[in-house]
Amino acid sequence: MSAVALLLGLLVLSYVASMLVSDRTIRGFGLPSGAEYLLLGFVLGPHALGVLGRSLVSAFEPVLIVGAAWVALVLGVGYSQIGPRRLRLSRALSGIALATLVAAGVAAITFVALSQGSDLELAERLLAAAASGAVSCETTRHAVRWVAERHGSRGELSDMLADLSRSSVLVPAAIFGLVFAVAPGHELGTTPTVLRVGLTLGLGIVLGLVATLLLGREFRRDESWGILLGTSLLAIGVASRLGLSPIAAAFAMGLTVSTFSPHRADLKAMVAPSERPVTVPVVVLAGAYLDLEAAPFLWVLVGTAFTARVVLELLRAGVLALVFPKARAAGPALGLGLVPSSAYTLGCGLLAAIRFPDAVGASVLVLAAVSVLAGELIGPLSLRRALERAGDIVPGRPIERPPPSIEPRASRTTLYDVERS
Repeated sequence: MSAVALLLGLLVLSYVASMLVSDRTIRGFGLPSGAEYLLLGFVLGPHALGVLGRSLVSAFEPVLIVGAAWVALVLGVGYSQIGPRRLRLSRALSGIALATLVAAGVAAITFVALSQGSDLELAERLLAAAASGAVSCETTRHAVRWVAERHGSRGELSDMLADLSRSSVLVPAAIFGLVFAVAPGHELGTTPTVLRVGLTLGLGIVLGLVATLLLGREFRRDESWGILLGTSLLAIGVASRLGLSPIAAAFAMGLTVSTFSPHRADLKAMVAPSERPVTVPVVVLAGAYLDLEAAPFLWVLVGTAFTARVVLELLRAGVLALVFPKARAAGPALGLGLVPSSAYTLGCGLLAAIRFPDAVGASVLVLAAVSVLAGELIGPLSLRRALERAGDIVPGRPIERPPPSIEPRASRTTLYDVERS
């Protein structure tokens, strides 16, 4: 297959996928994580049918970097807004703290396992462990939204899970901002790590402020697209050229725009529909990028990290049960319901495979793929059971049409009307 044919195929697939999840057809059609496209990419990839060769997939690495970073930008722009309400600060801090604990726990356990089960050098073990923690701590908001829309989940526990899942996306971006700064192969030479991290965040913040100023006081949709695309591509390109994290820079830029722009709701409504069409080609090519024989320690890393993730999610559910009465009724199913990961996690793993040494990066990508696939199998069903036990899902209760959405396309006018009512 030629590069032109692959590009056209990905564009058609993105268009079809965006149609399937739009309001013009079945709402929420497809798996919450997009795992079906991951499997499609693996089947077409060099380790299965061979339709997509390794050299062809590698030629699209710049597209993959931009796509994964754009998803981070979209998440940053919509970070503080969940439907018609703002993300609660207390729950945001709780979600960040709990996700950080999961990441730290997975990283520590993985480091110990690699010390016993691999011949990696100390620096490589630290790199692999930190990256494994980063791709193991996000709970996808799409799984929460999927259950809420399919089964009419309404209540305090549903709102809390939406807040925790939204706030957890900050942690992988922050960790990869640090890990990319520490990893070898920089254009910055002997620049201290602290300055590299500061440059990553500063790049996103400065360009976010520039975009906010250019957006001005009056919202114009066409001009806003040009401003966001131009500034975001500059941030992603500079970060990639310097060997820094494009995801961290893009997320910081999106969060800055969301914090300081008066058009935050309009911008979220504008960019949110682009997430699915962008993630589809990224996920397909990530599947083609998978190498299940990348390293002799691959399954030691994957098995240890994912098992640790499940155990830590159960512990996280126990912590929630101590402070939130409704979580107690949900039981252990709540912990399993927090396992699902999204295409955002897969994008982080993909950038790790591109940026890090072959064995380490490829292993982290496989871990991210396993997290997405296994989370899809056990997460939504467990989450539904947990919400039924908590009383947020009542069998037989009519589901509102359109179903309540964790992330509707809000505008400033809608938010103003809601606040007044």
